[in-house]
Formats: sequence, structure tokens, C-alpha cells
Amino acid sequence: MKHRSLTAAFALGLLLAVASTASAARNPFGDAPHSGDLINGRSCGAPEPTAMEMDAVGTALRRYIEEGRASATGQIKVAWHVISNGTTGNVAQSAIDAQIAYMNQRYAGTGFSFVLASVDRTSNSKYFSMTPGSRNETNCKNALAIDPLHRFNVYSAAPGQGLLGWATFPWSYAESSKMHGVVIHYGSLPGGSIANYNEGGTLAHEAGHYLGLYHTFQGGCTAPGDQVDDTPYEATSTTGCPSGKDTCPATGLDPIHNYMDYSYDACYTEFTPMQISRMQSSVGTYRPNLPNAAVAQAKPEPVEAARMTGAVAFRNIYPNPFTSRTNVQLVMPRAGQVMVKVYNVAGALVETLADGEYAAGEHSLAFSAKQLAPGTYFVRATAAGKSVARAVVLIK
Repeated sequence: MKHRSLTAAFALGLLLAVASTASAARNPFGDAPHSGDLINGRSCGAPEPTAMEMDAVGTALRRYIEEGRASATGQIKVAWHVISNGTTGNVAQSAIDAQIAYMNQRYAGTGFSFVLASVDRTSNSKYFSMTPGSRNETNCKNALAIDPLHRFNVYSAAPGQGLLGWATFPWSYAESSKMHGVVIHYGSLPGGSIANYNEGGTLAHEAGHYLGLYHTFQGGCTAPGDQVDDTPYEATSTTGCPSGKDTCPATGLDPIHNYMDYSYDACYTEFTPMQISRMQSSVGTYRPNLPNAAVAQAKPEPVEAARMTGAVAFRNIYPNPFTSRTNVQLVMPRAGQVMVKVYNVAGALVETLADGEYAAGEHSLAFSAKQLAPGTYFVRATAAGKSVARAVVLIK
């Protein structure tokens, strides 16, 4: 995911430094100012997807829809982790309640609702200023995460690197991984200290990533963009709420009111119907245990359903998710050279399953992942200059 970086510079309103309990009651965002809170522009640290990842995820989501599987919807339970540095960041319960109310208002019509299941409070300066991919993030989530299989873990802190927040994608890790969740700046909650970004829009944006959406400007003016057909192409992220912004030659003005752009919170008003469909498909495919509504699990594909795309197609990968070993079943409509490789979410090669001549027909390849970390991997098959990819999820 492209790093979220708006050009408009702004400063946080400094909080009054008063040590008394009465002051904390007046200020729901902590007692004292924090030097790291001065953010020069808004930024999102969600990971940049590789082309291979986007291809595999897109294929999996299309398959979910084509199979006619039930939409994944329901109530999502939120485990909120308030992180402070001892002097600031200890947001009041009223601010958290206001944020949950904002989420339910803005996600109305998506099929998802949010309920606050728990709140805990931790004073730790390293966790408070954590950054995406850092040891501090890993330590924080390993220490604080609650039931990530069934809970949406939200961490309010003051992230480093000038970030307002970041999120994991549904396919980033195994479903039960403690790394799943969203980190947001405590000053972005409703009534917070970050001008133009203090109505609650940051969590709505990051939750969109968490449920499977890319930025609306993903890929710029080049197909497939954000892989959502009803969001117009957008070359650049949006600053403020500029009426008539149009940065791509394709039909449609830039989607400045979309929660997955970088507009001011006051500008946010919409998810599109196909974004909603993608969120539901993403949860059904990668996070079926997250909402309280049951979701049908994937079944092995019959031979006649195999996609005969180009010179090679996947018949099935089963089981998926898997614990240590899965079978990759291919269909070759004609004899030829085939390469089948497995990559991690960073795009690094982890194993080559096949590289040679194969006869026409069906072939089964074993993928043993005993030495690999849990998470999402991408199996890519290439023949006659064409490739297909599938996502597989390793759980341990």
C-alpha cells in the first residue's frame, strides 16, 4: 500500500500540561503535550502490496463471488488498547465510545457493525511511539492482542514517522495471528487534537484496509487501480476537500469523499457498492471467523470449474488454510515448460515447486511449509508466457 502522505502541513493543538486528575477529566486525550505529536502532514503506513499479491488476492476474491458464496457480514467485536507514555495518550472512555459510534454510523450499509468488547490501558513509551514493521510493534501486539481470530484489535498511541495510523490486510497473516489489527494516533479520535483529522475518519480509513480495501489512488491512472470497478481512477491522494478534482483521463472525478482517499475527515462520506462487496468477500475468504455471522468455508473445486487461463490453470489447492502441508493441483491443457513458485507477502521467493517439462493433464505438487512462519503465501504458476496465482494461508 502506498504510504499516505498529504502535502498540507498542520500542527497539532498542544494539550495543556496539567498534572491533576481534574485536568485529565477536562482533557479526554491525556494530561500533557507530547513532542512526537507534531505531524507534518497526514500519513498511513499500511503496507504497499506487490503486483503478485494483488493478482492472487484479486483471483481469490473473484472466485469467492463466482462460487455464489454467502456474503460475510455481522458484528465485529473491538478490543481497544489504550497506550500512553505516562503523561499523555491515556484517552478517556468517552472518546472511545464516540469513535465506536462514528464507526457504526459510517459503516452503516456495509453489513458490518462494531461493538466495544474490552478496553485495557498500558503505559509504555516504546509501544507509544511504535512504527509499522518494528520490533516495538511486534512486542506490543504479542503482549496486548486479544483473541485476534474473533476480535478487531485497535491500538491508540502516537506512532512515529509522522503516521496517523496503519493496518494489516486480511491476507497479511494467518487468521489467528496477533499481528492483525489497526494502530491509530490517539489525537485522531472524535474531539482529538489533530486539526482536520479529529472526527474519527482515521479509524474508518484504516478499518477499510483491515477489511480488504486499498487506497483509491492505488496504481494511479493505470489498471487495475484499487481493484474496485466503481471507484474512479485517481493519480494522487487528496488534500482537504477540493471540489472537481480530476487527475486521470478515465471517466469520473476523483473520489475525494471516499474513506480510502486522504481527504479531511469532514470530506469523508462514502464507500462504494463494490468496495462493500470487496470487504465482504475479503472477510469471507481470509477472516471468516471475525464477524459473529457464520460464513461457508471454501470447498475443493471440481475439475470442470478449473480456470483454463492461458497454458496452465489451478484445479485446486487443498487444504487451504493448511497447517504444514498442502497439495497444489494443476491442469495443463497441453504439454510444455512449467514453473511453480511460492512467494511470501513481501514478494520474496520461498520455494520452487516445479521447473521443467510437464505432459498435458492434471498434476499434483506437494508444498511443505513446516519451516515457514504462519501467514499468507502466493503460489504462482507460469507456462507459455502466462501466469496464474493463488493465495494460501499457513496456520500453526
